[in-house]
Amino acid sequence: MPDLPDHEERHIRQYVEGQIRDDDTPVTLVQKVESRRLWGQVHDIYDVHTTEDRWWVITAMTNLYSQAEFPKLDTAFTFHLGLMMQLQERDRVEIDEDSAREVLGAWRRYRAAVDAMNDAREAEDYQAVGVKCREALIAFGVQHQAAEWLPDQAAPPKRADFKGCTDRYAQALATGRFRRYLKEIAAKAWDLAVGLQHDANATAWDAEITLDAIGHVLDVYSIAIRKTKMDPPSRCPACESYRFVTDGDLAEREGKSGWLSSEVCSACGHRGPETFRSWHEMDRALEDAARGRDAPPE
Repeated sequence: MPDLPDHEERHIRQYVEGQIRDDDTPVTLVQKVESRRLWGQVHDIYDVHTTEDRWWVITAMTNLYSQAEFPKLDTAFTFHLGLMMQLQERDRVEIDEDSAREVLGAWRRYRAAVDAMNDAREAEDYQAVGVKCREALIAFGVQHQAAEWLPDQAAPPKRADFKGCTDRYAQALATGRFRRYLKEIAAKAWDLAVGLQHDANATAWDAEITLDAIGHVLDVYSIAIRKTKMDPPSRCPACESYRFVTDGDLAEREGKSGWLSSEVCSACGHRGPETFRSWHEMDRALEDAARGRDAPPE
């Protein structure tokens, strides 16, 4: 593996020391062993030494494993994947706060559909899951009819016209292939929910596929809506890589303690100008923000 960038080494070291929480066992070595891509997700793997132990650190989602318990990397990686799959299943009905604002009642109804699926055993139970999925889609279809990012329309679609609602959303949220994708996944998910609702021979597989489709629609549309409210991602001015991140550490300047940060590119190593903010300055900024105004310069 190539040499590890300083900010990446520091991030892994700080993660391990934060998990161990023992000042007497600092990290002495961080080595990147390899990266593995599975199901579109890259997992970086590190061999980390402390004064007492050795650890595997595996990312996406980041976790660490004692090499005393997992001496072979493949065993640790397999365990990591199994753990991540369990967490993903548990998180099936979890959603981050920013996305939750964009789906609100729809996601609550979707969670009810997942709960119904957990207790479903017969065809009519799976049909009931379809009913709840349909209700979730309708709730999302009407939620943003007065959104600022929507163009004015004399006669908006009727409440139950989910396809009409999402066609209007897609028209405002995207262009080209992404617009077509938004329209198509919404239409297909609606067809699956309605079909499941009326399928007297519905099976668990039918319900699972429908749930995944509904969850995907809500997730993708929430991302598309959030994109309209966000600035484009930063790119390295030297090589145009998106791997342009903020790196920082504790520092002292002119007798003041605080946080020294700069933007650094993980692809080419380019580092932008440094910015230092003292703890006092940050405390004042937080206090002034709570009062609804920007902090004056220190």
